[in-house]
Amino acid sequence: MQNKSLKIAVCAICRNEVDYIEEWVSFYKVAGFDSIYIYDNVSDDGSSELLSSLDAAGQIKRVHWPRKEGVPPQRDAYGDFLHNFAQNYDYVLVCDLDEFLVVSDGNIKSLISEAEAKHGNVGAIGFPWLMFGSGGAEQQQEGLVIERFTNCESKVVRTVKTLYCSRNTYNMRTHVCDLINGVYLDNRLELARFDAKMPIKLKSTSAGKAVMHHYYTKSKSEWMRRRAQPKADRAKIELKNVTEFERFNSLDSNVFSAKEKAPEVRSVMASLKDARSQLESACASAEVQLVAVNNDWLFGIVTGLDCAAPLAVRLGGDEGQETFFYTKPISSKVHGFTVKSKWRKYYSAEFTMSVIGSRKTQVFRREDFPSIVSSIKLMNKYMPVAEQHLFSTFLNSLAERPSAELMAEIKEVEFNVNQDYFEFCLSLDKYLKDLNKSDFVESYSALNDSSKSFIMDAKGAVFIKNLLA
Repeated sequence: MQNKSLKIAVCAICRNEVDYIEEWVSFYKVAGFDSIYIYDNVSDDGSSELLSSLDAAGQIKRVHWPRKEGVPPQRDAYGDFLHNFAQNYDYVLVCDLDEFLVVSDGNIKSLISEAEAKHGNVGAIGFPWLMFGSGGAEQQQEGLVIERFTNCESKVVRTVKTLYCSRNTYNMRTHVCDLINGVYLDNRLELARFDAKMPIKLKSTSAGKAVMHHYYTKSKSEWMRRRAQPKADRAKIELKNVTEFERFNSLDSNVFSAKEKAPEVRSVMASLKDARSQLESACASAEVQLVAVNNDWLFGIVTGLDCAAPLAVRLGGDEGQETFFYTKPISSKVHGFTVKSKWRKYYSAEFTMSVIGSRKTQVFRREDFPSIVSSIKLMNKYMPVAEQHLFSTFLNSLAERPSAELMAEIKEVEFNVNQDYFEFCLSLDKYLKDLNKSDFVESYSALNDSSKSFIMDAKGAVFIKNLLA
């Protein structure tokens, strides 16, 4: 009998798998897993955007996971999950996005219940691979992975992937775990016997009660695209060998047990789409535009929206940093946003931004940063009440004599809250035309102390400081 109180999760790491994410997530929902965690190893094919949308829609938990020098990201991610999330679940399956666990009779929870009834304290269960090949497919075709590929080896191999009991596990490696308690079982629910020379492999295997369908190559075009990605289980960047594909190009058997689940998987995929459709429809045409950028602050707008509520935006730095923030609706079509990077350094000379729900990521480099004139014009149009930052942007541009274009733009700002800022700009413009320094000094002296202090504290206002010296 199934233990209905069991709570189980599946954990994977992902890099550039946008075509397969929704199928894999849907399959494991159909398979009975309560929660799905995907560690995003900084994708650039739309995977990060899709994962962020699914997370925002409450369908998965996405964890940002950039590669670190000298650290294998896969095993490090599994360790992070074990440390931070595993305690919330009775059992956790660890696998990749090309691996689908197929239980021959019942479901995963009934299988766990059977194992507990037979052995009492279960530590882990190892499920051997059943390797699937291309079936001769050269190009990627439409359809689910579990529909497109049924050609496989005639026997399961000895290599396993593991479902572990959280309370009994202290370390998760790539294929197997280390236990402090409980028994390690194989897919027959017998005590697992591992190969001493290769401890990720069982001494012997059978189809048992469940196997891990491993869609290793898919089509040739998919394999070639995949081999360009670094291996997630290596600390250094290594690529797969192209000759491996030929080994799985034509195999002996066909198995349809995963394909039989395709209607259920498609149904869940449709529900995933519904869950994020409202989010995506609001920002399908979203465009991020920078308004002002300096070392401490980032101001911008998002146009092309159809939403009066705040939206989440993802910002990715050039060294693997990532942060999220929410927009400030100016109208249903245009939202503003600010990011305070002081003390945190979320970005430097290059960064990416995407609105959660949009499949589009925009890359910004230093040459894309707006000019001071453009910044003042855009801030005055969209954020006129942010007077202090607007005035600060102007002051920090005054390392030398300001241009007529800059002065014309700053005079368009009304500064309704702080009239001193407006008076200062007028007096500076007058000085630039008549060069009457004494009049400028007199006007400056009439400002209140806080305004004068703000001006003198501006590091960029060298021209003003020299003028007042």
